[in-house]
Amino acid sequence: MRGSTLLLIIALLAVTLVITPYEQPTHADGPVTRYVATSGVDNGDCTSPTSPCRTIQYAVNQSSSGDRILVAEGTYKYEAAQDTCPFLQTRAVVCFVDKSLTILGGFSADWSSSNPSEHPTIIDGENLYRGVAAIGYNTTIAHLHIEGFTIQNCRAQGPTYLNPYDPSGVGGGMLVQHASVTLKEVFFTNNQAIGQSTTSGAGGQADGAALRIEEPPLNTISTLQHVVFDGNSSYGGSGPQRGGVAFGALFIYKARVLVEDSILTNNLAQAGNSTGSGQFGNPPTADALGGAIAVEEGEITLRRVVITGNTVRGGNATSYGGGAYGGGVFVEDSGNQVTSLTISDSYIANNRAVGGNGAEKGGSVAGGGIDVDSASLTIERTSIISNTAIGGTSGGVGAGGGIYAFASRSGSFRASLENVMIAGNLADQGSGGNHPGNGGGGGIVIHGLPAEINHTTIAQNRLGSTLVLGQGMLVQPWPSPLDPQFPASVTLNHSIIADHNAGNSASPAVVVQQGSTLTFNQGMFAGNAKDTNGDGQPVPAGAITGLNTMQSVASIDFMAPGSPDHNYHLRQNSPAKDKASGSFVTDDIDRQSRPHGDQSDFGADEYHPFRLMFAPGDQTLRLDWSSSADMLQGGVEYYVLHLVDCEKGANPPQQIRCGASENLGNQTTFTLTGLTNFKRYTIEILAHDAASNLLATSERITAFSSNIFAFLPLILK
Repeated sequence: MRGSTLLLIIALLAVTLVITPYEQPTHADGPVTRYVATSGVDNGDCTSPTSPCRTIQYAVNQSSSGDRILVAEGTYKYEAAQDTCPFLQTRAVVCFVDKSLTILGGFSADWSSSNPSEHPTIIDGENLYRGVAAIGYNTTIAHLHIEGFTIQNCRAQGPTYLNPYDPSGVGGGMLVQHASVTLKEVFFTNNQAIGQSTTSGAGGQADGAALRIEEPPLNTISTLQHVVFDGNSSYGGSGPQRGGVAFGALFIYKARVLVEDSILTNNLAQAGNSTGSGQFGNPPTADALGGAIAVEEGEITLRRVVITGNTVRGGNATSYGGGAYGGGVFVEDSGNQVTSLTISDSYIANNRAVGGNGAEKGGSVAGGGIDVDSASLTIERTSIISNTAIGGTSGGVGAGGGIYAFASRSGSFRASLENVMIAGNLADQGSGGNHPGNGGGGGIVIHGLPAEINHTTIAQNRLGSTLVLGQGMLVQPWPSPLDPQFPASVTLNHSIIADHNAGNSASPAVVVQQGSTLTFNQGMFAGNAKDTNGDGQPVPAGAITGLNTMQSVASIDFMAPGSPDHNYHLRQNSPAKDKASGSFVTDDIDRQSRPHGDQSDFGADEYHPFRLMFAPGDQTLRLDWSSSADMLQGGVEYYVLHLVDCEKGANPPQQIRCGASENLGNQTTFTLTGLTNFKRYTIEILAHDAASNLLATSERITAFSSNIFAFLPLILK
């Protein structure tokens, strides 16, 4: 189990040896509101808006559970005179123990409004201090609710504690330990967690460069809404035998967490380097796990989340490079079988997992986008695009460019994917070595667990030139086809597997290894060099059934596949339309209804005419189809307005005659003038590509102009 046994989590009993909690009397008359401004003075109880305190920490020290602290715009830094958390080796700008507090930023200096955009409120660690620490000690009420802050330039340098000694650097921007948290409108940027470099064994671990949530009270859920993690970095410490393990910007340990409407971008987890062999302890190598999010036991739900441009990089060593797992997201259950990852309505793209270098063997890599180990995985209405998994030199294994889901022990682990686009991902072996048969699954690997995949599009994924196991998908047992202790069994319903013909074109789009099974239930192959296991594979093929339910066509006719747009929506004339009989899935990746027509479409997208909205005015109709631009992105060269019909007695518009068509170029709004009020006009918009092929047609509307409704908003009919 990668990284799980090395976690240097501080147990509650150990923490009690070093923490002296700050005691506050409870209020006789209920919670209190306190005020903080950079122009204030740290004196009194901060309860007057006309006499605010100067530091957040001073107000925290005056507060009891339930209190609210309002913070005016400005930058707030560490104040040693107010520090009440001496047990932390890296001190925090704001720290409290055993309280439940609400801290709200973004206020104007006169407290008349709260708007973090207009009144930026910043906690700045000056590259020396942790941002915030919320610690639970001997109560179950420890909770932090914080809104409207930027937390920047914070740093947690190992060791975390001296007694008991722990070389880890954890929670650079915020450490939430034995407490729960609610974050809204919080921006974490340029924060670091740095493991201590050691003189023996392994370097110190680093995790949670922006935020670490550890073992909150039972039955609590931490919630993150409208939170941005940008440019945060975790660095494992160096060690004489191997470097320290590193986990990403958001690290979760034994917690239930909900993340909604948030962005995680350009974050890094870099394991430590070593001048030694690179092998010591368990895990044996310096691994990096989860560039944006890393979870060790717990339940995490991601809704409407964007995860882009994050990186995990294994540590270098003389002989054995460290592994890299989950460029975007890594989730692992080390034994309790309670861990799950649920993702919906999200976008996971351009993340990288890169193995560390070693002369004997480069680091293994799994999951350029997502890596899930012995945990349940559910993904709905999500795009997993252009992620990369590349092994370290020499010859490190690379697998699962988009997704790697596996189980290394018995348990009720399952993977479920519905309305997912897995496209343009890459798995490759590290340079300087050649290990045919290792690695694979340019798009997705299902390894040692059951999976059900519905209405999913797997397209244009690639393998490096030395890999042969499944450009699109690899299904394999754990630990190997020759010793299949945990078979993989996959059912693929109403899905598309297309355009796997680049890189190593000798590899089939889908490979099922001995000891595993794949059942096709309707779907479509298109443009693959080979569809499934062919002759010359390194091990015998597993069981593949239902191939007779798969249709084969020359092209799916995606909207604008490949770089730079990666738009895998269906064109109007796609052969995948109306072919999925018996489907019970009621929507598609865009939450549009299924079916549109007699039957559902194959793949993640259900073709719908794009939206055409209109606003009536006096002798005018303003047309607007800009809301559909994302679905048409990259494919459209020009639009054509077709005035289908004019009611008898209606004047034709000044721009076009009735029944005619007009090229509108690439504009997405147009106004017809000179109309006859209260006479009906029937209109549609047609989208064409550069070769004048029809891409899509809008909804057909019938509308009339009127001076009565001149000021109504856009209306959809």
